[in-house]
Amino acid sequence: MSSLVYTIAQNGYGRAFARCIKSQERYADRIGARFVVIDKPSYVPHPALSAWLKVPVMQHALDEGFETVAYIDADCEVRADAPDFSDEFGSHPHAVLMANGRSGRLNSGVMFSRQSTEAKAFFTAVRESLTQKISDEARANLKYENGNIIHVANQIGGVSILGKEWNNTEDVNLHDRIRHFSGPMAATYRRSFLDEAFYRLIKNTISRRPAQPVQREADFDKALDDLVADVVRIYPSLSQ
Repeated sequence: MSSLVYTIAQNGYGRAFARCIKSQERYADRIGARFVVIDKPSYVPHPALSAWLKVPVMQHALDEGFETVAYIDADCEVRADAPDFSDEFGSHPHAVLMANGRSGRLNSGVMFSRQSTEAKAFFTAVRESLTQKISDEARANLKYENGNIIHVANQIGGVSILGKEWNNTEDVNLHDRIRHFSGPMAATYRRSFLDEAFYRLIKNTISRRPAQPVQREADFDKALDDLVADVVRIYPSLSQ
């Protein structure tokens, strides 16, 4: 297949957002894309590693030759009438597409890219920024990799802005294509009693979210490389 849709659901997110992930699977099947749920290793001690994993996996998918690639957070529900994301590239000048979140800045919960040197250069720059100092403005009120993505986009460009219907983080009344149950939207996601108790547990323990630091250390960089190697080995379907 020339199109890939993937999500990352480690540390219990596969169970906590099972309905969302199922909607992503149905979407990928409908548009003829390969779908991969990365839920192993099932436990990653540092939740920031799982958050960062989306970037090198995107790099890997592009290097493997997928024509178009979509990353969608596990807490995103794809609507039944959402069109093929690949069609969006015809309306935008850049090879990386993201919507702005409720802060008015890029939200990395949904990222589309097409096979190009521009997209590869963008995600390479994001990956290389891991151990660089990121401005307070880019990191403001963020936790993991999103500040780096904002920082790199500010520095080199390369990202076209999607309409918020592709990553709706704030408007419950919007006829959206992807509804992102984060921030104020999180309270509108419905689970069973047991699954809700489970979700609260992982939020309060495994997935506690410290503010994004100015820069990551070399040992974090090495741990991310090791995690990527494990994931690529576990999921051969990430390769062509």
